[in-house]
Amino acid sequence: MPNNAYTLRNEDFISNIDVICPKCKTKAVVIGGQPYKDTNEYEGDVFFSCTSCGFALKYADTPKVTVFTNSRGKDVTARVLFLNSPVDPFFGYDVWYQIETKYGLLWAYNLEHLTVIENYIVDKLRSRNGIPYKNNTIGSRLPQWVKDSKNRTYLLKLIKRMKV
Repeated sequence: MPNNAYTLRNEDFISNIDVICPKCKTKAVVIGGQPYKDTNEYEGDVFFSCTSCGFALKYADTPKVTVFTNSRGKDVTARVLFLNSPVDPFFGYDVWYQIETKYGLLWAYNLEHLTVIENYIVDKLRSRNGIPYKNNTIGSRLPQWVKDSKNRTYLLKLIKRMKV
């Protein structure tokens, strides 16, 4: 996978998400997320697993919520995805790679995602190299305090701490 924050989106990292187990608070994983497929295709593939306590859960077994009621009075239900937030999009469990900074929360879905953010912070030029502007890329969606060069050393020290 390319390592350019202007060609990647947060959703590109949801096939393997490191999360905090809600039962034992150790590192666990959510695997199989591919929301670009048809809903019925990927819901059966997504599951949560904790090797420490043995807790496991399939996304297809989670309850659906009523999204709206159609004109015939029938409830339309779906599972809601929590994209672009410090929780996994399927179950809503907190991501493992997160740290509170003096400016706000810095988070990543997995180590590869964190490395893309780290490389963006390290890069002093941050050139798009002809890549057209897209507002849904990691580089465009990071908060300004992450982009500010004055915070570079501070943030890189915190990221190094998160990777341990």
